[in-house]
Amino acid sequence: MNKVLRPLIQVAEQVVLQHGRKGLRQRIQQQYGNSPDADIREVVAFLNRHAELELPMGMIPPYDWTGDYAPERICVERDAGNGLLYVKVKEYKAFFPRGFSPAEVQRAVSIGQMEQDERSPHCYVGKGFNVDEGDVAVFIGASDGLFCLSLVERLARAHLFEPNRDWHEPLRATFAPWGNKVEVVPLAVGAKDGEGRVRLDTFFKERPRPNYIQVDVDGVEQDVLAGARGILQHAGKLRLSICTYHKRLDFQKFERLLGGLGYRIRHSPGFFLIGVRMPYLRRGILYASRGTPQTPARARRANA
Repeated sequence: MNKVLRPLIQVAEQVVLQHGRKGLRQRIQQQYGNSPDADIREVVAFLNRHAELELPMGMIPPYDWTGDYAPERICVERDAGNGLLYVKVKEYKAFFPRGFSPAEVQRAVSIGQMEQDERSPHCYVGKGFNVDEGDVAVFIGASDGLFCLSLVERLARAHLFEPNRDWHEPLRATFAPWGNKVEVVPLAVGAKDGEGRVRLDTFFKERPRPNYIQVDVDGVEQDVLAGARGILQHAGKLRLSICTYHKRLDFQKFERLLGGLGYRIRHSPGFFLIGVRMPYLRRGILYASRGTPQTPARARRANA
């Protein structure tokens, strides 16, 4: 039944999208044109400067600085040992699947860099919200591992969950220099345990619990949180970066859930302009934090 319904649902979604595009710019102007919010006014000003753009804009944020990230600037090389394409991130190699072309690697890396720009609505950390030295970190929907790679030196341990088997080889090659400190977990994370899927509460039942969790799973973020209820309720110090742009009301939903558990809620800067239904502007990442930062590992050793 699902195989029959899925194409029909996709067609219906395209019809809704095409219909919703008509007059979208005018509706946005009516809704936000007089907003006192500086972040919203910045988006409206961008749209006024770029009347040629078709709306909605999808995963490209509505800001001129995104033009700084050109794929052709990315240098792609092939490793002589394993034959995989890679890019250098600082002094480290970040590998990509065998089926990728150099142009696909360039595009993926440029998007990844743009997403983690401190001005980006997709930025996982920033402005007082960060990952501490000595943390146990979880990356759900790890994909290319670039974000984890930017943090790995400060972590006590990292668990990268990625169900797409195309990424398993390159992820293990990327993080080989850190040995057993980094675990690539070939599973999806969800609300129930099952074939190819695990709850975070189950996975960490006999392991040190995480201090940081990043969740980017194409709209099923709610399932991840449902399967981590025990961790969320009983955590001492925990920070979360959760994507909220996939579904239009996820930010409000997760804000209520985590706020009710005692987490401080903030958000990444700016907005995405993704959908054709209100709210037209969506926050990209919800930051949730509870507890105080750990004493850094080096400081603990010095004080011992």
